[in-house]
This record gives sequence, C-alpha cells and structure tokens, in this order.
Amino acid sequence: MKRREVLKTGLAAGLTGAMSDAVRAGVVADKNHFYELRTYELRNDIRPARIQDFFQNHFMAMMKRQGIGPIGCFSVISGLNSPALIVVIDHPSLADVQSAMDRAGSDKDYLKAQREFEAAGELPYVRIESSLLKAFDAHPKMEIPATDTSRSARVFELRTYEAPNAFGLRNKVDMFNQEEIKIFRDSGFSPVFFGEAVFGTRLPHLTYMVGFDSMAAREKAWDAFRVNPDWARIRTRQGWTDPEAVSNIHASFVRPTGYSMIR
Repeated sequence: MKRREVLKTGLAAGLTGAMSDAVRAGVVADKNHFYELRTYELRNDIRPARIQDFFQNHFMAMMKRQGIGPIGCFSVISGLNSPALIVVIDHPSLADVQSAMDRAGSDKDYLKAQREFEAAGELPYVRIESSLLKAFDAHPKMEIPATDTSRSARVFELRTYEAPNAFGLRNKVDMFNQEEIKIFRDSGFSPVFFGEAVFGTRLPHLTYMVGFDSMAAREKAWDAFRVNPDWARIRTRQGWTDPEAVSNIHASFVRPTGYSMIR
C-alpha cells in the first residue's frame, strides 16, 4: 500500500500535509507533549464490533510494536458526534508525530490487516476528524490514572472550549496554567490532559480530559469546583471572564474501551 493510501484512511495517521511540513522543519518540543485527538464518527447501520475488533487486535498491537503511545480509546456515551470512537495518542515531541506516522506506515503486519479491513465491506465510520494539541505548561504530560482491575471503568469528560479570538484563548490557557488546574485537583478531578489546538477544526480552541470514578463522583467534583473560593476569585478577573475568553463549550462523556491504556 502506498503511503498516501495509509494517510487517506486516517488509521495510520490523521494529520494534514501542513503538519508534516512543520515537523520536517525541525520544530521539537523539549518539555510539553503533543496529543493527536481523533474522532471516528460511527455509522448507525453497521455494528461497531468490526471497528472495535480492528483497533483492539491490529491498531493497538501495531502501536505497541512501534513504541507509540500511551493511547486512550473511548466510546462516546453522550455528546457531540455520538456514536463515535475517540482516540488520544500521546507524543513526547512534535518530531515524534512525524516519526509515528512513518513507523505506522511501514508496519507490514498492520498494513496487511488494514487492507483486509477495508476490503471486507463498507467502513463502519462516516468520517474522521483529527486535531493536534500542545500540552499546557502546568500539565506538560499525560497523566494515566492508576488502574485496578477489580474496579469498574471510570467515566471521562472530554471538553473543548472555543475562544472568540487568539488573545482570548491565550488568556484562558493562562487561567488554567496559573489557577484552574489546581482548583480541579482540589475539587476531586483526575486530570488526564490539557492541550491547546495547533491544528484542527473550529480554531482557536483548547481541549482537556478529566476522569471520575462514576457519574455521581463527577457531579460531586463539579459541585465542589463551583463553590471553591479560588474559582469565585478568578472567574471575574479581567481577561479571564467567560465573555472574554470562551465563545462556545462542547462536552462529551466517554468510557474507555477494554483495550484502552487509559481506564
């Protein structure tokens, strides 16, 4: 299979040619990780078992062979683009994004499985959206919650904040870096990642994921957050108010698949 065919499917890579040009230019992060966030919008008329089988037995196996990750895979419970499969791929640097694309595109076992997957009938998804996020300074790497096999899978909340302009986004990122992430922790949230979109749709925006033991724990954490005196103090600070920094919010609730590294 030609490399452009791999890119076209989005299963080996989801980034644009502009992303490749940026990586070739040698732009490398020495501290903040990068996250590729993919959304596979699933078809309602085809059972999701086919794509789940492909990801569990071929995609994740290839990523492990090639040393790419950690990787989180989630089914959308409710929110935008449901039903959907959400995939988050952690990269230690911008250069690793390109390297991962090359490694995935040269894995013969994976390419064989991909050809068979595509030849088996109509694809179980209608489109793939992909964005690249740069981790925040106050949360420069993905945090994977400790996993206990005896417990139920956590529920995760994936939130995207669109900003009215680049200045508003910068202020909101500063708000998270300086204050809000700490307030999340104090309120009982389990942060997974926070990232500013480098490429993607509906720019400018930031996206983050937080985890909870249950939906009841989620409600308790958000209630604690809302009454936190530090939140009351910072939410009215000039430049950090919602009208100045946030123009739209999208939230989805997701659960990890059985093969997700983040659970």
